[in-house]
Amino acid sequence: MFSFIRKPQTINNQFTPKPERHLQGTVRFIPLGGIGDVTKNMYVYEYEFKGIKEILIVDCGVGFPDANMYGVDLVIPDITYLIDKAHLIKGIVLTHGHEDHIAALPYLWPKLKVPIYATRLTAALANVRLLDRSVSAPITVCDRDKILHLGNFSIEFIHVTHSIPDANHLVIRTPGGTFYHGSDYKFDWTPVDSDPTQVEKIAKASSTGITVMTTDSLGSDRPGYTLSERVILKGFEKEIGNCRGKFIVTTQSSNISRIQQAITVAIAGHRRICLLGRSIKQNVEVAQKLGYIKLPQSSMISEKEIKRYPANKVALIVAGSQGQVESALSRIALGDNKNVQIYPSDMVVFSADPIPGNEEAVHSLIDLLVDLGAEVSYSEVLEDLHVSGHGSQNDLLLLLALVKPRFVIPIGGTKRHMYHYKALAKTLGYNNEQILLLENGQVVGFENNKLVKQNPITVETVMVDGLGIGDVGNVVLRDRRKMAQDGIVMVIIPFDKPKGTIEKDIDVISRGFVYMKESEQLIYQAKQMVIREFNNKKTAKDPLYVKKLIEDMLEKFLYDKTHRRPMVMVVLIEV
Repeated sequence: MFSFIRKPQTINNQFTPKPERHLQGTVRFIPLGGIGDVTKNMYVYEYEFKGIKEILIVDCGVGFPDANMYGVDLVIPDITYLIDKAHLIKGIVLTHGHEDHIAALPYLWPKLKVPIYATRLTAALANVRLLDRSVSAPITVCDRDKILHLGNFSIEFIHVTHSIPDANHLVIRTPGGTFYHGSDYKFDWTPVDSDPTQVEKIAKASSTGITVMTTDSLGSDRPGYTLSERVILKGFEKEIGNCRGKFIVTTQSSNISRIQQAITVAIAGHRRICLLGRSIKQNVEVAQKLGYIKLPQSSMISEKEIKRYPANKVALIVAGSQGQVESALSRIALGDNKNVQIYPSDMVVFSADPIPGNEEAVHSLIDLLVDLGAEVSYSEVLEDLHVSGHGSQNDLLLLLALVKPRFVIPIGGTKRHMYHYKALAKTLGYNNEQILLLENGQVVGFENNKLVKQNPITVETVMVDGLGIGDVGNVVLRDRRKMAQDGIVMVIIPFDKPKGTIEKDIDVISRGFVYMKESEQLIYQAKQMVIREFNNKKTAKDPLYVKKLIEDMLEKFLYDKTHRRPMVMVVLIEV
């Protein structure tokens, strides 16, 4: 596989790292998200010894709705377990600035109100997300070269390379053991910001003995090493050289390194740059202030100025790489942006792979752009337009060989990635008992470098829908799925409650079920069924009962006639 990593010493197939001495207490690891679902990362470290109990939280990210979550904006971790323990929480430490690691803060921090800690860029991006929802929370900016002390937790930041600058791993030391939190990473020896992984700090941390390493596992099914971010620059240069019109690049708004490379090739091509999309503008502004992005003001133009320049002198960096319906790129493709239209000479470059579940939305957006005549490039047809920010098999094995933990827990991947990681770890001498494949809410405890059985906690899927947090459940989603698949039929019945009689004509409204003008006979029959039921004086005196009876009756009738199951809603209006 690769030659320069030595296989660690094994004795009777048991990996034996350097032991820690004088360990006291129990440390529990509890994933509230980030296990088996890639996103929604949030992890709890809980230390307990002789009545002392302290909690450290790592990351607080969002997940994204799947195709069956109609109307749902985001999915966030379930923090029910933490609500009555807020006084025990020493803080939330953030590893890097991607949405799936920071963007749940505005929704969850108000329920906990604990200190937040992060390095420079991560802190700034987290603050933007908080202020977006008018949440003012204290964020302490940490120096990655200094130890952060929070109660019995001592946290050391180790800079790693990822698809965003200022990403870190954490070495979490407690009296009960040392834990290496290996969030998203790859070993990029030529990163865009010229700030490579601090390999020497990883090796030094491991020299004292690591009880558990959690590790990104998303690339465990890819052989070799993940390519450097710098290869994207060549891909951009090639594409912009072939572009006769507007050069449009879309990527994830937090992918600062990718945005910088798009800026670099645009300036080299003597094009003026316009940023489109709120998230892109916010993140670039923050990164500029901190020196992570270099974008001369003289190279920038506003959205209103785009038409003043020849198309071949303009580059647009646009939000919407995941096909979001309301994104800047989707609005352009749908003709909803009066300042930007797509013409056959234009080129659109997707420099991001679809997040699992977003494939259909991304492909639909690409189809829209192609129909408008644009030349669209994306990683499925040109490999040098996107490289993963997650390590492949050799990256993962390199970290495992450097850290040498007693136990290892794959995180940040799907179930298949976790199982692929388990197979990889076995090649370095780890056995089944040392490779822990967990579920969200599953608790593992460690005492004296040994695994201690713990009871799991319950975690639910918490959905954000507009201003509602957690008020959308399975029943609501079921109703939305039903309406999306077969439509809705609303029956409005004006009635006299004391008499139990219908006083005016019944109104039947169909949306997404049948076309009313072509289904007059069906609607008439439905009305007659309702009238007959109201003529039954025994039932009409109880409006709630008759409402349910009519809904059930119409559902069966409409299915018999059409073999569709629309949602039937009966509204009784007293007159």
